[in-house]
Amino acid sequence: MQQPIDDNNEKQFQYISSLLRGKGEPFYLPDGTPLYPNILNVNMPFETMHIFAERYNNGEILCPYKYENYINDKELQATINGLQMDADAFWLLAIFCFDFARSVCINGFTIKDSAKRTIEKFINLTPDDEDSAMKLTIKTDKGKMEIEDSHAITYILKWVKQAYEQNEDAIRGWTAEEAKDIFSPRQESYSVFIWYFATLMREFFALNPQFKGKRKKGESGKFDKNLLISKLIYYMELSAKDSFTADAETLKGFLKQYKNKQIITHSDIYY
Repeated sequence: MQQPIDDNNEKQFQYISSLLRGKGEPFYLPDGTPLYPNILNVNMPFETMHIFAERYNNGEILCPYKYENYINDKELQATINGLQMDADAFWLLAIFCFDFARSVCINGFTIKDSAKRTIEKFINLTPDDEDSAMKLTIKTDKGKMEIEDSHAITYILKWVKQAYEQNEDAIRGWTAEEAKDIFSPRQESYSVFIWYFATLMREFFALNPQFKGKRKKGESGKFDKNLLISKLIYYMELSAKDSFTADAETLKGFLKQYKNKQIITHSDIYY
């Protein structure tokens, strides 16, 4: 692979770029800045690629799996070639997903919502169907109350929205005292790290359904994308379980376990 890597090299970064762009058209801010609908929730994909290139070239990515091991693995390369993918671009995608997932799950942080953001999130819970099942719980120093009347909750949400629209400019963000606690370090388990890495890799394949191979008779697992991801998990030492290399069943267990998991942590490196 050509070294050092260059984020302006479209061939090298084609798969990372695809993941960062996501699915659908970008939303443009008034100043023309595009916001891409990607699963990583990064607002500056080109800066993200530049940061990754610098980290890769400087040897800052803490992945024990090396390019030489990857490119010389005949079985792995047979799968990648069978899926008609570029081996170098896929390598960089895998290392990027490793580094990004690690920065979120192991070294990430959460951001405390301001009063304005909290109200906006509350308003966004307004259902399309006013007759759907709802429940609102509130607790103060005077007691706790649960409301399950859908019409009452709908009225509350509508009133909050009306008041918000009339007084949006008056709703403050953080006070100086509150600002001290905006950012909080948060570390997920290695199981979540495995799941999140796999989720990012699977998202790439979902965005690029053209990468599929034609199996010959007796090659049922040769082009299994989940098995490919599963092997990378073992080779990158995210898990010491060699069952990850045998089939995709172990990985499927992680995907099932965390299928409703929401990542609220932000990367401490990429933005």
